[in-house]
Formats: sequence, structure tokens, C-alpha cells
Amino acid sequence: MRRLSLSLMGLGVSSEIAAITGMVLGILAGFSFMATREPFNPHLFWLVGAVCCILRIGCIRLDTFLHHQNSQHSVEEIFFTELPERVSDAVTIIGFGFAASSSPWLGLASALAAIFSAYIRSLGVMRGAGKKRASIGPMTRIHRLALISLTSVLMLFPITSGLKTPIPHIALWVMLFGCLATILLRWFKLKEFDET
Repeated sequence: MRRLSLSLMGLGVSSEIAAITGMVLGILAGFSFMATREPFNPHLFWLVGAVCCILRIGCIRLDTFLHHQNSQHSVEEIFFTELPERVSDAVTIIGFGFAASSSPWLGLASALAAIFSAYIRSLGVMRGAGKKRASIGPMTRIHRLALISLTSVLMLFPITSGLKTPIPHIALWVMLFGCLATILLRWFKLKEFDET
């Protein structure tokens, strides 16, 4: 990944471009999940959504490496990195909530919890806690995308249709409680940092 990031920097690719690419993938994933309610080949849209989420994980990792290579970060760079991530989170998770056998209300609640956990992370970074320390928690961006991707792959198999509780419901509950745990953990770590 380090070699790839150095090569892309040589071609003029910045962390903003990686973040915007991730946003496009997140939006595509969200609309793909919503399209699984349509009668036309829902398995295809589950697969497209999973692939978009996996590719977005790659964009997040690439964005992180590009940030490490660039020691100076302007306000515009931070804005054009953070804003696409929040848009991606919202559209992907809400779209997943509107997917077949899913729950729009759980999707909305999970999206709000994910955005608030990112807000607490940003507070920690601004107060000097460091990006790595501020990003702790059991349900980070990559964890959420991995959970959604795994759920989407499981939805491709007919065995999931006979379950009493649909798998997307279970995934969203796990995501919601995971995000709430992440918020609490980051908040307590932030308070500890303020006291030191």
C-alpha cells in the first residue's frame, strides 16, 4: 500500500481524490442496496453493493497512507477529506436500511450513530489526541463496511430467507450497538486526554 500511495502521489493523486472516489463508491453502494427491493435480479445489486464497500475500504486505506506521506494539511484538505466520508457513511448505511429484508429506521439510527462517532473522533484529533488514538472503537468505518459487505454476500444464498430475523436487521443492530460503544469509548478517552 505504501508503494502504491507513493506511485499515485507521483501521478498527482491526492488524499482528496481518494476520499472523493470513496464517496462515489459509497453512494453507488447505497443505491445498489436500495435497488435490491426491485424484482429485477436483486442478487446482482447485493453483489454490486458489496464490491463497492470493499473498494471503499481500499480508498480509506489509500487515503490514510497519502495523509501520512503529506505532513502539511490545510483546512481545505481536511474539509474535502472529512465531508466525503460523512456523505459516504450516510448514503451507504441509509441505503442498506432500505434494502430488501432490512429496516429503514435501523438504517437511519445506525447512520446517525456512525456520523456522531466520527464527530467524536474529529474532536479527539483537533484536541491533539492523534488520529490513531482518536479512532479507537469496535465499530470504525472499516468495521462497518466489512459488516455490510459480509451481510451482502450472505444475502446471495437462499438459506438466509428462512431465518426468523432477517440478516440485514441483525447486521444493523450489531452496527448500532457497536457505534454506541465506540462513541462511549472515544468520549471517555477524550475526557482522559483533556484531564492530562
